Amino acid sequence: MVSARSGKTLNYPRPFDRELVLESYGVTVKIQSSDADLLAEAEKTARTALVGSVKIIESMDAKQVFGVSSDDTGTLYLFMNGERIATDTLKKRFFKFFNGLLRLAVAEHAPNRVFVHAGVVGWKGKAIIIPAKSFGGKTTLVAEFVRKGAEYYSDEYAVFDEKGLVHPFPRDLSVRDNSFKERDIPVAEFGGIAGTEPIPVGAVIITEFEEKGEWLPRKLTVGQGIMELIPHTIPRNVNTKFALKVLNTAVSDAIILKSHRGEANDIALNLLSIY
Repeated sequence: MVSARSGKTLNYPRPFDRELVLESYGVTVKIQSSDADLLAEAEKTARTALVGSVKIIESMDAKQVFGVSSDDTGTLYLFMNGERIATDTLKKRFFKFFNGLLRLAVAEHAPNRVFVHAGVVGWKGKAIIIPAKSFGGKTTLVAEFVRKGAEYYSDEYAVFDEKGLVHPFPRDLSVRDNSFKERDIPVAEFGGIAGTEPIPVGAVIITEFEEKGEWLPRKLTVGQGIMELIPHTIPRNVNTKFALKVLNTAVSDAIILKSHRGEANDIALNLLSIY
C-alpha cells in the first residue's frame, strides 16, 4: 500500500463512469468507479464495513465521495473527496484499507450518533464499555466476556444515540495471532450471541493488558471517565459539543473503573460476578 496525500485534486487513471450513493447512520456516501467489478467490490466492502447498516439511495449529493480506479498495469487507486489517498497492487489489501477508511468517515460524520473506539458487551440488560486503542487487548477481553455468557455488541465501536443508549455494531471479532496477523471470527465461534437492542451503559472499564499485571481498579468520577473516553471518541473534533453531551448522558449512572490487567479470564470472572 502506498499512501499519497497530495492536498490537491489529481487526474484519475480512467474516467469515473459508474457510481452509487449509499446512506449509513445519516451519512451519504458516493462511490465512483471506472469499472463495474470494482464498484461491486466497493459496495460489498461497504456493507461489511458498516455491518449491514447501508441503504442504496437515489441522490445527487453526498457528504463523502470515494473513487476506486485502476490503470493498465492493474494498480488500484483510491480517492477521497477528490484527493488520491492510496495505491496498491494487491486487491485484498486495497479493499481492507478502503473498509477502514469508509467506516471511519461514517463514524466521524454521523449526525445523530457518537462512535467511540471500544469493545462492548451486554450483561443483565446493560452495556459494559471497554475503550481502548489498537493492540490494547480489547478484543481478547470482549471474547472472554462472550465466552462467559455476555451478549456481543462490538469489538470496534460503541455506538451511542442521543439518549446515551448503546447500539449493536456486531462486526466479526478481529483476532490477532502471535504474529499480529488478523483473522475475522464470527461471534458464534466463541459460543456467543449478538445483542440486538440498544441498552444503557452499566460500566466503563478503562484497562490495558500488562504482563503480570494485576486488576486493582480505582473508581473514577463521571468527569474523569469522560476524559478517558474523549481520545477514543471519533467525532471529537467534528461535532465536539454533541459528542460531549452524549458521553455525559451515557455514563452519568455508570460504574467507571480503571486499572491495568493481567489475563482476560481473571478480569472477566471478577467483573461479571460483581456487576
